[in-house]
This record gives sequence, C-alpha cells and structure tokens, in this order.
Amino acid sequence: MRWLIAVFCLLFSSAHSALAQQPRRIVSLDYCADQFVLALADRGQIAALSRGARRDDSYYRDRAHGVLRTRGAFEDVLALHPDLVVRTWGGPWDAERAYARFGVTVVSVGDAQSFDAARADIVKAAAAFGQQARGAALAADLDRRLRALAVGRRQVDAPVLYLSAGGAVAGRGTMLDAAIQVAGGRNVRSEPGWSVLPLERMVDMPPALIALGFFDHGRERMNAWSRTRHPVLRRALANARTVTLPAASIACDAWFAIDAAESIAAALHRDA
Repeated sequence: MRWLIAVFCLLFSSAHSALAQQPRRIVSLDYCADQFVLALADRGQIAALSRGARRDDSYYRDRAHGVLRTRGAFEDVLALHPDLVVRTWGGPWDAERAYARFGVTVVSVGDAQSFDAARADIVKAAAAFGQQARGAALAADLDRRLRALAVGRRQVDAPVLYLSAGGAVAGRGTMLDAAIQVAGGRNVRSEPGWSVLPLERMVDMPPALIALGFFDHGRERMNAWSRTRHPVLRRALANARTVTLPAASIACDAWFAIDAAESIAAALHRDA
C-alpha cells in the first residue's frame, strides 16, 4: 500500500510540475504564428492572437473566434502580461532581446522552406507550449500524408509552375517548391527564391500544370497593373491546365502546405 501511495504521489507531482511549466498567457504577433498557437495550445493558454487571426486565408480562422486579438504593438503586448510571445515575422526585428528585458520569452516559428523544417517547427512550438503530445500527433499526421504522396507519386516528373495572383512565381528553396516536389511534380522555376516572370515568358512557356494562388480571393484586383490581369495572360490561363490551391494552405510557410501538395498531386494524377 505504501508503495502504491508513493507511486501515486510521484505521478501527481510530475503532472503538477508539467502543468506549472506550461505558459499560461501566450500572445501571438502575426497570423502565421497564430496558426501554431491555434493548432497546439489549449484555448485557456491563449491571452491574445494577432489582428489577422480571422483573415480569410488564416488556416485555423474558425478556432480564433472569440479569442482576444491585438495589433501587436510592443506596449499593447506587454499590457497583456504574457509569459510567452510567438512570432514568425510580427513585432520588432529584435523581438527576443526586446521582450527579454521584461522577462518574456519569445519563440520564433514558421518561414519553413521544406517539410522537414515545417515538422521541426511543429515540435519546437509544441515544446514551448508544453503540448508535446499534441505536437507529436500533428507531426505524425504530416509524416503519414507525406508517405501517402510518396507511394502515389508517378515516375515521370511533370513540369509545374506556381503563379500567384500578384504575378510572383516560386523558385527553388521555397515552400511551394517543396509542395510541388512531394506532389510528384518538377518545378519549372529552377532559380532560387521568388521572382516575377516577364509576361511574354508566362505566355510562351506553358508548363504541364499551373498551380494558382489567391486567384479566387481577388488579390489580383489589389494592383490594377498586375500582369495577371492582362487579357493575354488571362486567355493563356483559360486554355491551360490549372489547379487552384487553397489560399489558407499557402499563406504561410508551414506544415499545412501539405494541403497544397495534395491538391497538386490530385491534379497531376487527374490529367495524366
């Protein structure tokens, strides 16, 4: 009986210690960081999300309903008495040092360029939130979906071009490039990073599949001079093989880009 009581006390002490180490007032500084908080933290741990948490391309926008949102100004965040600040690109450039002066830890996640990096971000954020089991489950789901894509991948790599509504195309070393590759495609753009192709090259170099981003969100209308509004390109797209990627899956460089990869893979299989 004494042995059982000792084991029970040890387990209770460990659980209590783990709970005590969990941050209880998490503040997110941008809508990409919001996704990590909404995916992994308990609602009771969230003090505030960013103003963009309910954007139409916020992956977990439905989970953000009813949660306080902040504009992310330094003074506003400190007024919320956070014990953990999460960011991808929001807040001051020296956020870690700035918040450290007030005893607040900052964890930076996101901006992944591969699914390995995206998986590591999940694990990192989950550990920071004291939600390791939840992070492990999300990482395992990502791994399962990547394996499924690998099994269904065809031997011949079909050329794919990602084109955003603003006219930008994704090159080597971007998350969209990773999504194209795991889907079984070959990115037409072998140059690194992002670029804007001349209109003539967009029309004269039609790949096997064009993956469109944000065309269904009216983003091309934000710039009246965007080349994606040119009637010549519009006609070319109307006659091309295209797939519209879910905007929320590509708005941030994170694990949910797997949704975009699955959309590309489905289009490649459908048109094969």
